Amino acid sequence: MKIKTLILFMLWSAMLFADQIEIFGATATKHAMEELKNEFLKDRPGDEIKFHTGSSGKAYMQFNSGMQYDMFFSADSKYPEQIVADGDAATPSRVYAIGVLAFYSLDQKLIDEGIKAAATDKIKKISIANPKMAPYGIAAMEVFKNASLLEAVQNKIVMGENLSQAIHFVDSGAADIGLIAFSLLKETNAPKGIYKLVDQSLYTPLHQSFVLTKYGKSKPLAQDFAHFVLSEKGQAILENYGFRRAQ
Repeated sequence: MKIKTLILFMLWSAMLFADQIEIFGATATKHAMEELKNEFLKDRPGDEIKFHTGSSGKAYMQFNSGMQYDMFFSADSKYPEQIVADGDAATPSRVYAIGVLAFYSLDQKLIDEGIKAAATDKIKKISIANPKMAPYGIAAMEVFKNASLLEAVQNKIVMGENLSQAIHFVDSGAADIGLIAFSLLKETNAPKGIYKLVDQSLYTPLHQSFVLTKYGKSKPLAQDFAHFVLSEKGQAILENYGFRRAQ
């Protein structure tokens, strides 16, 4: 009876001191962030992390409109730095991963032919995330520009609201090929199609960064999760999903 009482007391204590945070993570982090969250919470009974995903630009607008994200994990450094500049961050912007871009298609031949095939009649539609909202979309447009293909492909481009939609366009046959975050295509995520990494010299490195916002300032759970993401274990998880290490 005493043991049962002790267990109940421990559970009650855990619930009493439990913490909860709301975090935003760019679509590219979707799978990696779920594993990071689950690993982190293993030793924190009662604590809860609510994870929201989408395009970094749209999430920044939501944050400015009152969405109370305690942490903001962007696909670039622009939006976290802007949150700092706005006076809405509790910490400086920190790089947590380097994003990698990949070609994606259901057709192995198109992948084998490489980027130059984008300018041929073999490829009718090319899927990317909307550059106005998604840093990976900006990177995709940079690739076309730096490969001297922008004029040849600009009428072929179809834009997803975020990377998940850009992948769906390829998977559904609405696009022949896509330029997508490698983190969503690696074998870890069992992609439907085939991928090939894009030459990293063709686009500016995606320094994916995060901040603790003013809402997470006094929340130890947010601070501890930040340390975990930057730890050896956290970085290994991100690397396993196709990101390059931040440190």
